[in-house]
Parts: sequence; C-alpha cells; structure tokens
Amino acid sequence: MDKTSWANRRSAVNKAVRLWLSDPNVMFVDFGWRKRDNVRIEDDPCIRIHVMKKFSEGPSLEMATERGITRGMIPKTIDGFPVDVPEHIYRLHHNADPRKGLVTPMQGGISISDYKRNIAGTLGGLVVDRKTGDPMILSNFHVLAGVWSAPPGWLIYQPGRGDGGTEANTVAQFVRHAMSSNLDAAVAKLSGERQLVNKQLDLTPPVNGVAWAQLGMKVVKSGRTSGITHGRIIGAEGSLKMTYDGVKRVIRNVIEIEPREGSTVSEPGDSGSFWLDEETMCAVGLHFAGGDYPERALAMDMHPVLDALNVDLVI
Repeated sequence: MDKTSWANRRSAVNKAVRLWLSDPNVMFVDFGWRKRDNVRIEDDPCIRIHVMKKFSEGPSLEMATERGITRGMIPKTIDGFPVDVPEHIYRLHHNADPRKGLVTPMQGGISISDYKRNIAGTLGGLVVDRKTGDPMILSNFHVLAGVWSAPPGWLIYQPGRGDGGTEANTVAQFVRHAMSSNLDAAVAKLSGERQLVNKQLDLTPPVNGVAWAQLGMKVVKSGRTSGITHGRIIGAEGSLKMTYDGVKRVIRNVIEIEPREGSTVSEPGDSGSFWLDEETMCAVGLHFAGGDYPERALAMDMHPVLDALNVDLVI
C-alpha cells in the first residue's frame, strides 16, 4: 500500500477518534478487517468503531441517546472509508478479579453473602421497599440467608465471606425472604457504609425496568463467577424441586435458559444475578440454579419475585 493511501486512512481514523471516542458507548477506534457471520473478511478493510453495546436503528437507539448512553447512530462511512461497528468490552488483563473483591460503589454482578457461612453468591441489584422506601439489596434466599433460622438483622458482607469478606465489609442487614411464596429470593437493607447503584458490572446500559420472560427472548447476565454470559429463554412457567437447609421445597415461576454465545451460561456463585432482556435491558429473571450436560441456567420471573418481597427495582 502506498504512502498516500496510508496517510488518507490514518487521517480518516484520526477523524473517527475525534468524532466518536468521546461517545460513552465507544471504547476503541482502529482500522482493520470486518467480520460477517463470524468470518473475517480480509479483502474489506475499514474503520472500526468498537462499542460496548450495539443498538439497532429505531426506538432502542432513540432511548439510549435520550439517556446519554450513546450520542446516536454511527455513520456508515467516514471520509469515504466504510465503517464497521463491532461489539466488544475491553478490560485490563491483571490477576485480580474485581467481581470477587470489594467494589465501590456496589453494583450488580459482584460477590456477596451472609456473615455466617463460608460461601459467595451474586449481588443482583438495587430495590426499594414499597412500604418504607428503604434501599435494599436483592439476591437469593440461599445467598443472603440459606438457613431457616436466619433472623432479620443478619449481617451481609461484600465481598462474600467465601471471597474473604469480614465484618469490616458489612454493607447490609438481612430483612426477609420469599420462600413462603415458593421463590428463592431475599432482600437486605443497606446499612449506608457503601452506595449501591443501578449498574451491572461490565454491562451497559443500566437496568431499565421489569418485563416478563418470553420464549426465544435473548438475555444476558452479569454474575460473580462466570461474568457476562448470553442466553436464550427456552422454557417458562416452570416448577422445580430443590432442597434448602435439609427441607425439600418447590420453586415456582421458573424460566430455563440455554447458552447462546460460548459453552457456559452460568456457574456456581452466579446465584442472585439478574437476567436482562438484551433488547430493552429490562430485568426478566433472578438467577438461582443451573445444570450441566446440557448446559442450562434457571431463574425466577422477576415480577413475582418483586411482588412477593414487596419491593420495586430502582432505575
């Protein structure tokens, strides 16, 4: 390639950087090959503007623009060069796992547990008590309590005790669970030591509301162990037999999720994660279990969970 061609491409890339790298949804701008159907097309180099989340033109893009998540539609060409928009989140490659450490401010997808047991699950997200207005953590019964004798006031650690949490990491106190409604869900009142915000670690935009799970819906979650995973809902209105602290119970309103990208959809320690509709970022399920061979995740429909606990999502 001659010097003039390289100079023109460099000029166009620099223009793309000036115009788009400041966009909150853009992480990286370069020049390279595009992919189509997961195949790299090496005879079609272009300007690549890498985004954290793709938005299709229409209502979802308009909503994201209004909320300041992105500045709008990225052009198809810049200075005559074609533009590709890959979706990718880049992180520094160091050894520490932020999901299993102390996180400030707190957000969904990080380690949490009660103070009694040497375990760790996932902090789902921020809710508010419908009666008192108190801000609370939403996760599973088996993450925030786990035993039938757990009284209101049990301390909640972030990170969870299984990830090294101690009394110095107390962030909330257990309030109530929904097992009497056949739902593995619980809430804990924030104690004020650290703020909890409406954000899921490594996911954008934030949770945007609540929706009912639908067959075929594409969903995503942020979990303490497996991180960001993508799935597709293949079952709903389920009932599952499970043993809790030596007592057999039936969990209702269960949805089944299969992996959509990669071989893993969830792992132990992801319990408490929010499953979100990828199109709207509305919460559709509270993760609580899974299985291997075939790989599956199980969650409970979010609407019954919130109603049973008498709380609302904070958005």
